[in-house]
Amino acid sequence: MTIVSREEVDRVRRRIAHAQELAAERFRQAFAAAPLPPTAHLEIQAAALLESAEHIRIAGQIRYQIDGSVITPYVTRGAPVYPFFDLDRTPVAVFEYWLVVSEIVSSTSWRMTRVIADAEEYDAALRLIQSPQIVRALVVSFLPEVDIRDDGSAMLAATVYTRAQEERVERRMLFLDASNEFHFHGRDLIAEGRGGVRL
Repeated sequence: MTIVSREEVDRVRRRIAHAQELAAERFRQAFAAAPLPPTAHLEIQAAALLESAEHIRIAGQIRYQIDGSVITPYVTRGAPVYPFFDLDRTPVAVFEYWLVVSEIVSSTSWRMTRVIADAEEYDAALRLIQSPQIVRALVVSFLPEVDIRDDGSAMLAATVYTRAQEERVERRMLFLDASNEFHFHGRDLIAEGRGGVRL
């Protein structure tokens, strides 16, 4: 596993924050000019995220389909969105892709999740947790780690704080397949609390 440096993590975070600011401004301008479809903000944000990303490209344009409470991104309607992405096969690219595609898919649980990159951010997360209990006292590093495989797949390990369902800090392991889709592979619980938001 190769560690993604703190400097690289911060650069990726800055690019995503810039994309969100860009999307907000573009949405305001578009909204002032004409009526917009319900998916406009999501589509504007997806475009800004991909424009601001350094290691990710897409063949086509992200659109969204709304079916009741389910919102699905697509390039070609009815086809999974992931194979349309192209990303560099480097550790920082895999990390950036995970954050960008998580924002594009925009699940409810992702909106309650925050990446932890150092002990200070971990301490801040612990202060947010209701009645925190430390499960794993010694954490060597909070930084993301990536293992790139010869077949184009990769394993990503990242530390996150989340309030989805149960409140916890965990080291999450994700498998990136050759078609650019992430799959949950496991987690190591670091701390947990009594809070959480039912989904």
